[in-house]
Amino acid sequence: MRRSRALAEMLLLFAAFFLPGYAAQGFMSVAGPSTDILMLQAIITGIPQFLLMVYVAITAGATPPSRWGFVRFEPRDAVRTTVLFFACFAVVAPFIILIVALPADVTRSLTRGYRWGLQNAAQIPLAILFGITAGYREEFFFRSYLLGRLEELGVQVPFAVAASTALFAAGHVYEGPLAVAITAALGVLLSGAWLRRRSLHVVAIGHGAYNTAVLCLGLVLPHALPEAAAVHIFHLQ
Repeated sequence: MRRSRALAEMLLLFAAFFLPGYAAQGFMSVAGPSTDILMLQAIITGIPQFLLMVYVAITAGATPPSRWGFVRFEPRDAVRTTVLFFACFAVVAPFIILIVALPADVTRSLTRGYRWGLQNAAQIPLAILFGITAGYREEFFFRSYLLGRLEELGVQVPFAVAASTALFAAGHVYEGPLAVAITAALGVLLSGAWLRRRSLHVVAIGHGAYNTAVLCLGLVLPHALPEAAAVHIFHLQ
């Protein structure tokens, strides 16, 4: 694919499916737990966006689906996905420990922003679909597609990962500085997982399972944490 066409394609896909959400971040308030409608909206819009991005990527360069990570999910991939799931929490743990240890005024400034969460356990099935949809949509664009296109343009892997991760993290500004730092760390981890196996299913399911687990932990974990941590991490008062 010609360089100009590849750049135009990347910019248009980002502008169509991600830029509106990025631009609206400044208007997001510190809201309460997510509603069924909010998650359903994300699912209903996320699935066709994912499918259209896949269609464009495959047809634009006449490339096989395997080029974009649509490979057979092997038994070993279940292990890889599980390891990635726990690795996500391992990456996040030092940030949470730091926030709990810092003075309250510092943690307040680092964790100011919107927080996703569930209202009750009845939302868990919807949260699973919500998490997996986001996992496939984001992992296809930021890892499979973006890293693949940058590779085609001759961008060295470290710079491609840095660009992808920076763009990925920028989408979480609405959650506060801590979330941006955590998302950047997760972006590096997920990029490494993608480059190692090049299976969209491994990174998307691992990412989606992590998303879902975080939502579910919000139902119980805040009550087991010190008051300062519950207030600043989950915004419960």
